[in-house]
Amino acid sequence: MKLLDKLPGVGRKRLPLILQAQMAECGLACLAMIACYHGHDTDLAGLRRRFMPSVRGASLNDLVAHAAQLGLGARALRLELDELRHLSLPCMLHWEMNHFVVLKQVARDHVVVHDPARGLRRLTFAQLSPCFTGIALELHPVASFAPVGNKPALSLGRLIGQVSRIGQALALMLALSLAIEMAGILAPLYLQWVVDQVLVSADIDLLALLALGFLLLTLFHNLFDGLRAWGLSSFSSQLNVQWSTAVFAHLLKLPIGYFEQRHVGDVVSRFNAVHEIQHTLTSRFVGTLLDGLLAVVTLAVLFAYEATLAGWILASFCAYALVRYLAFRPLRNAQEEHLVHAARAETLLLESIRGARSLKIANQQEPRTHAYANAVVDAANRQVRVQRLSICFSSFQHLLIGVSRVVLIWAAARQVLDGGFSAGMLMAFISYADQFMTRASGLIDALIEFRMLRLHGERLADIVLSEVEADSGAGPAPVAPPTEPAPGIEVRGVRYRYADNQPWILDGCGFAVAPGESLALVGASGQGKSTLTKLLLGLVSPQEGCVLVDGVDLRTIGPRAYRDRIACVMQDDILFAGTIEDNISFFAAEPDRARIEEVARLAQIHHDIGAMPMGYQTLVGDMGDALSGGQRQRVLLARALYRRPSILVLDEATSHLDIDCERRVNAAIAELPITRIIVAHRAETILSADRVIEIEGGKAREVTDASASLRSRKACDPIRPDRPAEADVPADSRHAISKE
Repeated sequence: MKLLDKLPGVGRKRLPLILQAQMAECGLACLAMIACYHGHDTDLAGLRRRFMPSVRGASLNDLVAHAAQLGLGARALRLELDELRHLSLPCMLHWEMNHFVVLKQVARDHVVVHDPARGLRRLTFAQLSPCFTGIALELHPVASFAPVGNKPALSLGRLIGQVSRIGQALALMLALSLAIEMAGILAPLYLQWVVDQVLVSADIDLLALLALGFLLLTLFHNLFDGLRAWGLSSFSSQLNVQWSTAVFAHLLKLPIGYFEQRHVGDVVSRFNAVHEIQHTLTSRFVGTLLDGLLAVVTLAVLFAYEATLAGWILASFCAYALVRYLAFRPLRNAQEEHLVHAARAETLLLESIRGARSLKIANQQEPRTHAYANAVVDAANRQVRVQRLSICFSSFQHLLIGVSRVVLIWAAARQVLDGGFSAGMLMAFISYADQFMTRASGLIDALIEFRMLRLHGERLADIVLSEVEADSGAGPAPVAPPTEPAPGIEVRGVRYRYADNQPWILDGCGFAVAPGESLALVGASGQGKSTLTKLLLGLVSPQEGCVLVDGVDLRTIGPRAYRDRIACVMQDDILFAGTIEDNISFFAAEPDRARIEEVARLAQIHHDIGAMPMGYQTLVGDMGDALSGGQRQRVLLARALYRRPSILVLDEATSHLDIDCERRVNAAIAELPITRIIVAHRAETILSADRVIEIEGGKAREVTDASASLRSRKACDPIRPDRPAEADVPADSRHAISKE
């Protein structure tokens, strides 16, 4: 229970702000906010596991069905702006034809919404009008609804994982910090003894002894402080290396769908949460523990001096702690919104760098610059809000300490005049009071930072706590032996779709590929060829049916063992920064140069490489930009062949080659004693296959006369607009809901 809920008349429901992690889960995020408001304590990750999201978004019908499973009744409405005040809040609003937000408050001249993509927004009705589509969804608990607290605990240990020697380092830092703080506690006594003992008795020998003793204390204080800083620097670097590497390794083990559903800038932002958490842990963790301990010790010393004055100091501290507690939620929301908008700006930057050629060709530099500037302004505005809140806290702290110090000196001086304090005791008491307020307020600030770490932890948890692919072991995949026989493949009754609310992309698809056979997969765009390719590569698993390799289910073989036997060239494959040799061998520690040249000849790229000044040591540039499209495809093909696969999958792998080069590549591949599956549209490649399978309507049909089929497809205008049916339209864009 929250502290405020214990106060009379203050307890109330609170609408949380939950920001979406994936591109098309705004509806799910809104549902999570309203469910939490009514007492179903869940989070976005929990709903994502329960309701498989679609990359196309969720329709109102989907959200109604999801809400029913959470015990929430729904009512969809079509209404005008002036009718918003009659809604039961909080409720969902359909937004800009492709988005959902939660309406929190309707005032006389403005509304407040929780936008899962942008955060808390206060909009005038003029600003609301072009965004609101006129559709709202009210959600309310039904009779069977019962509050549920099923949000999983997010522990620091689960986020950090295994880090070696962390306990030893923390123990050493704790011991050094304890020695430093104890020296700080003894320091005020020097001033008190000098004033009360030395000056009163004029004892020069005692003064020299005290000076020598406290000089040694100062020496040890600075020595221990330097050792602690040295150790923290080493420990921080060690933790950063181990943790960053572990998170990166986990990131690469995640299924391909994780990357397809997120913006690259958002993934980078979540990964960088490692550094925020690591910095706070190494710079504040030990100090916070000791601040808490020694603040109590210092407070006890103050009460030993004078209880009434110590009570005043304690009351000042409690006032500061209460203000920080009450302001935590606004500060957290501001921090979260800043992170989200900064990630969006980073996404725009990365996309613009990658797409610089397209932007220049289309003369879209200025519109893209405006979009980036708007994103940066949004992020900067959120950062200014965070800074202003921090400034307010800092100013309040300084004001509180200043006022307390003035009152304290006045009251302590009265004690001296009344004979209750000596002059030395007054000086020591004020010094201890300053220490207490500094340590105690620093403790509160550090605790707020640690609570704020949950924000970074929740973002990092989207990576660290996401389920990895089954059997995704560590270490480089071995190159398959050249004598491994070509396997047979069978696709048996496969059904697959990307979300429960989407139609089946593959519906009862089945065919077989004999060992060593070359099979071409053809079909119109959008019929499921790329999805089928992902299934054949083990990147995704079918909801129904199975893919068999030599009669064994892929799920039994495991993705790692299976991928040791396969190689592929996809439509969107990329090269990595390095040389041609590096890319063909995929940066092998000990590349087989004879094999590299052999596969380069098979891929018809050896002659081109020989004509380059640096030969196989030629740099390919960023993602292969230094090479032509045809050269990139042939290097990618050589990279696939270098692994000596027993199964080769090619998805439009020769689309950038001229007819003669394509013919030579197809002839070279046809001679290989491996099983080949080729996705193609070009007649030259299709006719090079032993058999042709056409994918249409989610099913597979064997083409007996490939030449006649190709002529028929050309005559029927093969370039058709890919218009999805109503069921395929992103559901967030459909809003034809009658008013109740």
